[in-house]
Amino acid sequence: MNTTDVKPSTARLAEVNQQAIARYKEMRALVMPAPGVDAATCETVLAMQLALRGHELPFKVHAMRAMAQSMSLAQLEGLLLAGVGVSLLACEAARALDWLREAHEEFTRSAPAG
Repeated sequence: MNTTDVKPSTARLAEVNQQAIARYKEMRALVMPAPGVDAATCETVLAMQLALRGHELPFKVHAMRAMAQSMSLAQLEGLLLAGVGVSLLACEAARALDWLREAHEEFTRSAPAG
């Protein structure tokens, strides 16, 4: 699933209630990034939470944001593996690793040449 082909959930919800999504975005701006925590760490934590919940598209979005904040593929893979046996079953971690690889490929394709 290509993240550029899918409408963000906030955009879809705004079609029904723009004011509610505006308030949601205000709330998110107050908590993200968390006080004293860098943006890369916050994006990584969000990505890992979404992997745990099995939400592919939002996971990819936040994983790519973490990559844009200098988190490497190897670091993100390591964090996914750190959850095996604690918060992730092996099959869930493997699925998230596949999503991460796809997100990395998309991130790499969309990165400016330099």
